[in-house]
Amino acid sequence: MLIVQIANLNTATVNYSLLPKQLLEDAKQLNESRRKQFLVCRSILASLLKQYCNIEMLPKIIIGDNSRPCFFEYSLPDFNISHSQDHVAVAISLAGKVGVDIEVARPRRNYLNVAKHFFADSEYQWMIKQGDSLKAFWQLWTLKESALKLYAKGVWQIKSVNVDLDNGMISAPFANHFYFQYQQIDDIHLAVNCNVPVTQLRLQY
Repeated sequence: MLIVQIANLNTATVNYSLLPKQLLEDAKQLNESRRKQFLVCRSILASLLKQYCNIEMLPKIIIGDNSRPCFFEYSLPDFNISHSQDHVAVAISLAGKVGVDIEVARPRRNYLNVAKHFFADSEYQWMIKQGDSLKAFWQLWTLKESALKLYAKGVWQIKSVNVDLDNGMISAPFANHFYFQYQQIDDIHLAVNCNVPVTQLRLQY
């Protein structure tokens, strides 16, 4: 099962009882806006673990490859976090690894030029054929970003991720397994990628 929770930082609350003291101390070193985002995301992660795994306190988190956070205990579920403007998304996978990306729908200057530079020609041609090419741009962008985050790759490798939506496939030179889903919820574009088939996606918002 794959669980994703989306939250607005302006209205989200933090359940401090689920967070270890050391994490709260670490949060004090961050500026106010970054601290809020950090604590909300960790609180959501802890709440999901309590709800689905009966874990009462957020386990120790370390920084893995390419600054990708992960649990110190590898037997615990994989997780991934994304943020855009005032929104965050936290995903946990009860089987396999997960990458998540969200983007708040918004105008983007020169997005066609960005797409020409970062997308394959087949992706660009698909995008401009859609009724709303900006929406199609964000769909491709979030799918590419979530694929990169699944395997702890950097955004500079975004061009190496090939999204073929006509055939429902994603491919990249650094991995063989991409099982993805995309949704637009209100003004939020959400994409998730897993290295195993997604048998069930539970979205909380």
